Amino acid sequence: MAADREMILADFQACTGIENIDEAITLLEQNDWNLVAAINGVLPEEPMQQAPSVPEVPPPLVESPDLSVVGQQLQAMAGTSTLGSPWEPVMAGPMMRPTPRMLEFKVEYRERTVDVMLDDTSTVGNIKEVLQAELGIPTDKQHLRGFSQEEPDDAVLSTLNLPRENRLFLLTPDLPVASGSQEVDGESIALERMLLEFVLNVVDVDKGIEYNLHFPGSRTIHQVKCDVYSLTDIPVRNQIWKGWPQDAKDDDMTLAGCGIPHPSHDLEVWRQHIPVRFSTGVEEERRQRHASGSSTEDFEDASDSFTVDDNDLSFTDVVTRKPQPLIPDNCDDEYNASVHFTTEFTERYGECHPMFYIGSLEDAMKEAFQKPARDRKLLALYLHHDQSVQSNIFCSQVLCRESIVSYMSQHYLIFAWDMTFDSNKARFLGHISRQYGSLAAQTVRNYKADEYPLLMLVMRNRGASEVLKVVHGNNTVDELMSTLINATDVFTENQRVEMQEEAEREERERMKREQDEAYQVSLAADRAKEEEKRRKEQEEKEEQERAQREAREAKEEREALRASLEDTLPDEPPEDCTELINLRVRLPDGEMLQRRFLASTRLEILLNYVHSKGFPSKEYKLLSSWPKRDLTSLNTTQTLQQLGMKSQETLFLQEK
Repeated sequence: MAADREMILADFQACTGIENIDEAITLLEQNDWNLVAAINGVLPEEPMQQAPSVPEVPPPLVESPDLSVVGQQLQAMAGTSTLGSPWEPVMAGPMMRPTPRMLEFKVEYRERTVDVMLDDTSTVGNIKEVLQAELGIPTDKQHLRGFSQEEPDDAVLSTLNLPRENRLFLLTPDLPVASGSQEVDGESIALERMLLEFVLNVVDVDKGIEYNLHFPGSRTIHQVKCDVYSLTDIPVRNQIWKGWPQDAKDDDMTLAGCGIPHPSHDLEVWRQHIPVRFSTGVEEERRQRHASGSSTEDFEDASDSFTVDDNDLSFTDVVTRKPQPLIPDNCDDEYNASVHFTTEFTERYGECHPMFYIGSLEDAMKEAFQKPARDRKLLALYLHHDQSVQSNIFCSQVLCRESIVSYMSQHYLIFAWDMTFDSNKARFLGHISRQYGSLAAQTVRNYKADEYPLLMLVMRNRGASEVLKVVHGNNTVDELMSTLINATDVFTENQRVEMQEEAEREERERMKREQDEAYQVSLAADRAKEEEKRRKEQEEKEEQERAQREAREAKEEREALRASLEDTLPDEPPEDCTELINLRVRLPDGEMLQRRFLASTRLEILLNYVHSKGFPSKEYKLLSSWPKRDLTSLNTTQTLQQLGMKSQETLFLQEK
């Protein structure tokens, strides 16, 4: 029976082209190992389509160059196929539709994995129907992730260009969690919400404007407030909000974890107006003036009564500090260069500026990129040039704006360099050439002085650094903020994918590590078994050799004893002796020993004779025929005559 099934399995795989043995066995078992039924189930016969008859007289072709008219004429000549567009060829006889391709989906839902097999003529909604039958989850509560983009339920699978094996994730954020499974599924639900997109309908109460903002579930409340600041120009510290859930007490909480509903939530924000308070002395003076009836007219000529004595004024020498270059010429130490850049930048534009990285460009790239996917950041390369008119404007009015500083500090690692001196420019281009190639270095080299400053936004993608955007100094605050947000969104999506791939890679490495450990344990066990086997074999061999040696020694000892006994035997008496006894000894194998003894010979001599023939008294007993007795148990000093033996006696030798 097993051989027949192997033949059926081989024939089924050869006919259907299914290489996965488990899948093939499953399909055969569904059809009770009926080969024909299983093949028809995978390769169903489609109804034959008969093309309409071709008209005998085709309509005349018009001379218009309109392609649609020509297409209509060709359609009328060839007939319209029921299988597709009018441009598909139609055969004169019956025609078979192409066989649908079977697709396999592994749908992961919390702690379960559901296998779904459908042909490519099915829709995304059919997948949800199978999941509803398997998991009991309504289709309108299902969110499938894993396609290149979110597909509608009526999307046909053949139009999505899917591979044969696919992996999907089922999210059900709208379903309540049962109390018995809350602890088990809590982490899975949190992960599902992190992957969702939330729509925040934020109303600027002061301006009466509503913003519909789309954020991933991983975005924190603080990041949302910074983004709203860029839209409403209300600093985070002055924002008053209405609509956040009660659990949203920490700005570091994510949208997925703060308790807002999916898919949308309404919020309101307005500016906190702080009243101007005078000091106590000023308020007291104002109160006294008000009590005395003074008005502003009393102070109109106050300047006339206020005189200044030049002797009462002292002036100190005011020294105007000449602006220093952000990075000195021929600076070889990149660490000192970055420190000097930050110090001089602060002197020029104040304390509110992006936090520049202190160190080399190579170290900055390691800090931004060479980390696990969840800890990576975007890298912003700020290139300054003092000979550009735009540099001072961009730094003072755009780059050092609080909204830009706050957003970049949250999402970017910023490395700055001064391209004013040729030596420093050449040093930076050398780094760019080594990190990004000569083409990127040539691109930066071609920028002229008046095209600076530049802000290059770089991210890590598939193990390589990729420049997302180059921002020039003529950008406004809104334009720069929009560019930064767009780059962050691209980076966040890429980061999500890489985090998932990294998790899968870590899982594969963990499984491989566990397999290697299990293999090493098994190998050690096999080695121990082999060592134990060799030890036992060695012991058996030594025991066998010892037994053989002891047997050999015993044999040699017996042989020596036999020989010594044989030497001690008296000579056989002649036949004509008067006191002669002829003894015959029947051996266990039936042979006979025969010898003459004197009647005066002791029993000990007889037993020694038998022993010399290889039959010691310890192992054999010598029996007389009449009366029947065991001679080996008698007194060996007695003579044969005393034992009552006649001239002719037959004795029997028997093993004890």
